[in-house]
Amino acid sequence: MRLSATVPLLALGSLSLVAVAVPSASAPVPLAASSVAVCNHSDPVTSAEHSERLSQPTSASDPRPLGQALGEGVAAAMRSIETLDATGRPTSGLPYGLSAGIIGVLGTQDTGYKVVLDDSVVNEKRYQAAVRQHVPAAGMPMLTVERSCRSARSIAAAWKAVGARAWSPDAAKTTFTADLDPASENIVVEYDKATTPAAGAAALGKLAGVSAVPTGVARLSRFNDTPNGGHWGGARITSAQKNCTAGFSVVRRSTKARASVTAGHCGGPGTTWRSGSHYYGTTSVRTNYPDYDQALLTGSSYGPKIWTDGPGDSADTRTVKGGSDPSVGTSVCQSGSFSTSLCGITIRSLSAKYCDPDGCTTYVIRATRNGQTAIIGGDSGGPVYTRPSGTTATIRGMAFAGSGCANSRCTTLYAERYASISGHLGVTALTG
Repeated sequence: MRLSATVPLLALGSLSLVAVAVPSASAPVPLAASSVAVCNHSDPVTSAEHSERLSQPTSASDPRPLGQALGEGVAAAMRSIETLDATGRPTSGLPYGLSAGIIGVLGTQDTGYKVVLDDSVVNEKRYQAAVRQHVPAAGMPMLTVERSCRSARSIAAAWKAVGARAWSPDAAKTTFTADLDPASENIVVEYDKATTPAAGAAALGKLAGVSAVPTGVARLSRFNDTPNGGHWGGARITSAQKNCTAGFSVVRRSTKARASVTAGHCGGPGTTWRSGSHYYGTTSVRTNYPDYDQALLTGSSYGPKIWTDGPGDSADTRTVKGGSDPSVGTSVCQSGSFSTSLCGITIRSLSAKYCDPDGCTTYVIRATRNGQTAIIGGDSGGPVYTRPSGTTATIRGMAFAGSGCANSRCTTLYAERYASISGHLGVTALTG
């Protein structure tokens, strides 16, 4: 069940730009993995000095906090050493970096980062060159490397075994999420305990390199958004079957016309949507569902803002200034029409997959909020965003599912990436 609700039912502020110290030529740059393999990897531990640096602007010419620049640089380095398609997905079909021997990345913009490498596979010189090209020199001391205990090949085999959905006769009907956990080097599968037969759960747990966890898993499907000035993202939208959430307004690259987006599982082409008493639009494009849980809404007027009122955000609305994929460790907000704004949600992966009887949605964001609710039923389609200033937003993705769910409240959020939405639907975020 995808997360829809059935009907009826730093800002930098006034920080001055300061140059952050760059390590001297003789300072160690931790690009190479240790020769000692580690089987359980811990999150980076940051000194007070490094923590302070991570919060400061990267340099006089780069106003991003160093932690953000470091995380985005690591992500760019990983993308640069493998082949991606037009929506930013690795053509290998494996989690980001795994085809090049990168098991994964641990850390956040507040702690710095740790990269787990498989030395038996990775072209380490190529990895080092990519890091030097994309990671700011000032961030190098906060980037460490450890060698993996398992090989990338064995992890890839476990990933493919999960994706094949052949561990039991009813595996294709099982609702589950899957992601590579770089800390344990296992493929962690969270499956819906309420609908998974005992035999299927037992077979799933016997897959080599897989950690199976029973939980609640679902695709999760503001209240009277007026079209005056254009409809906004984050609004509650209702069809004859479901409640969902509008994502964000877009411009179609082929026609330059304005439109909006929402989750594809909310409804197929021809589905008519209202926000309260107002017509919001009609689903006009939904292709390759469920591989892409995305849909395009057209037929009304759309503006460059999203609703952000709620407990997590200080602004009731924000003007969209652009869109891009987040990096691992990025702190984001999501604005769902049932949860309203929730912030302090940390990106854990961009390689997760969500599978149910409809099929699988792949290369999606997995994010958590320290065990607290991150998404609620009916939030599907809502924008995932960061806050470059007190009044603006950068779109990072679009929420569609959750795990760790109880009573439609879920502790883990799954979202389509911005680059996937942009590339697959042929759109860019409408900005103001």
